Amino acid sequence: MGLLSILRRLKSSPEKELRILLLGLDNAGKTTLLKKLASEDINHVTPTQGFNIKTVQSEGFKLNVWDIGGQKKIRPYWKNYFENTDVLVSVFSFVIDRHSAWLS
Repeated sequence: MGLLSILRRLKSSPEKELRILLLGLDNAGKTTLLKKLASEDINHVTPTQGFNIKTVQSEGFKLNVWDIGGQKKIRPYWKNYFENTDVLVSVFSFVIDRHSAWLS
């Protein structure tokens, strides 16, 4: 389903609800992004073990946000979360220290 299809469905539906999936490597900032979206404190964020689901109301939209852990052992299961997802947000961190081996 493309972006235009999603927007048409939202416009015609009385329920303006989206399922959003956050994916990315561990420590990329997925949980921080979700907490910021939900207006929660971001000073103490712990790594996600498995997944978190949070519903956020914003400007008439109900956003069901799925924050999936990014640890190596969890990544093979990411594909199980794609079904019924309207929006996939891929989160990256470009901290030089973390990727120095990759950059050389």
